Amino acid sequence: MSDSITIYCPEAGPRHSYIFDLIFKELLGVNYEYTNGVEQAHLNYSNLQAAGLQCVPHSLLSENHIRPLDIDSLADWGDTKCFFKTGSGDLPYDIFAAAFYLVTRYEEYLRFEADAHNRFPAFSSILVKCDVISEPLVNQWAIKLRETLLAHYPSLSFKPRTFEYVSTIDIDQTWQYRHKGWVRNSLGFLRDFKNGKWGDLKDRLSVLSGLTDDSFFNFDWQLAVHQKYNTRVNYFMLLGDYGRFDKNIHHTNTEFRKLIQDLSKIPQNQVGIHPSYHSNTDYKRVEKELNRLKNILNADITKSRQHFLMHQMPETYANLDKLGITEEHTMGYSTHLGFRAGIAAPFLWYDLASNRVTKMRLMPFCAMDITPLHYMRQNPSEAIATLKELMNKVKAVDGLFISLWHNESLSESGRWKSWRKVYEQMIAYAHHIRSTSD
Repeated sequence: MSDSITIYCPEAGPRHSYIFDLIFKELLGVNYEYTNGVEQAHLNYSNLQAAGLQCVPHSLLSENHIRPLDIDSLADWGDTKCFFKTGSGDLPYDIFAAAFYLVTRYEEYLRFEADAHNRFPAFSSILVKCDVISEPLVNQWAIKLRETLLAHYPSLSFKPRTFEYVSTIDIDQTWQYRHKGWVRNSLGFLRDFKNGKWGDLKDRLSVLSGLTDDSFFNFDWQLAVHQKYNTRVNYFMLLGDYGRFDKNIHHTNTEFRKLIQDLSKIPQNQVGIHPSYHSNTDYKRVEKELNRLKNILNADITKSRQHFLMHQMPETYANLDKLGITEEHTMGYSTHLGFRAGIAAPFLWYDLASNRVTKMRLMPFCAMDITPLHYMRQNPSEAIATLKELMNKVKAVDGLFISLWHNESLSESGRWKSWRKVYEQMIAYAHHIRSTSD
């Protein structure tokens, strides 16, 4: 059995090595090495005609600049779709260049019309335009590559990934009413009264008078359900100064600090920073908020997700990389379920601006709580079916399924009434898949 792929690639550079590392080493579990002889190669990645398996290269990986590329559609390729068609035969598409385009978020470096929060909108993505956002294309291409290589070279040996599930929970407001102080609650009373929100007014009075629990503070329920299904959880804590979009409890609040410390002590939990709304291009602001969490936990912080998914390419990632973040969780959309980077697996961030790979690993989420509720207008039963269907697609490629929820969406209050079962059935289904795959 051979445990290494030989590749003939006469123009091999940093982009080639990055995408070969991702597809061969990380997705397919096999080493590779370059060879100077095309006849000795398992894969001929060049324009040179020779016997064996050839993938005619697109120019993208040999370039060192960023330019507009003419991609307006994806074509059928068996049971998947692809782009950058370069020839015929077993590998008629340059899947390496196509994968590089998607995972580096190449299109987000180009000009686009930003949304109301100055973010790259899903509607500008080729994956949404071609209605393949819900397909883990890069994983699918890797599997087709493995099958093709094995058809030519049966002695090759692969150790691909297995299905994984990770829950991530953003803590934007730890409490709905408690610990917000006299001024904020007084304004809340007036707002509820003015808008005729009598139910909210009653709930606020009941919580503040100690008659009922604050529905946002549901961490005991979370712990019970996570332990029941043996679920790994990453919590992201908002510690920014108060503002229009940043409304968490002050970072010096004793009860808030205790919660963060308690969450970090649970074995299956890890705690990261949730940089505030205006932090995406503000290095000093992120540094300040990161230091607050370091102080609370007396530990280095290596995980992060941007609040409101605020993100500018490449500034946001560059700042986080400099601050020692090694695991970043912003890669996804609130408006669409699926795979913003076309992949259901972690991958290192490649900075196109400096044309280099970094040590920061991007963790793409594919399902956010607000998406089926607000953007898809689904009821809980419909949302459960949709999330299971998406999870089956991830299982089919032995990928990583990351969900994004909030303690608010687990509150069983307001618009989130009856949505706890959506979350629990999602993680129960992930547990079932893991259990039956072992």
